[in-house]
Amino acid sequence: MNLPKNLTLFYVSGILSIIAGIIYAIMLINGNSAEDGLMGIYILFCLIPVLLVILIDRFLVRKFGNQKVNKVQFSFIGFIILLWIIRAIVNL
Repeated sequence: MNLPKNLTLFYVSGILSIIAGIIYAIMLINGNSAEDGLMGIYILFCLIPVLLVILIDRFLVRKFGNQKVNKVQFSFIGFIILLWIIRAIVNL
């Protein structure tokens, strides 16, 4: 079991979002109105890209190793946060 050694940022956040999304979608599908059920189905459809990101992440970890993949993922998240900060400053 090399799972703790092979954890990456997108893998952990993807698994957590899939678990939370499935739980919330089940709660909405069992809701009182048709709009709630439809929202639950939309949430389930939105989990498909998350699953694709996890599969690509696992492929890249197997090919390049988790340290290199983690560096790229943290750089990507840092770039997104930098763009968010710049947008917040410009919108003031």
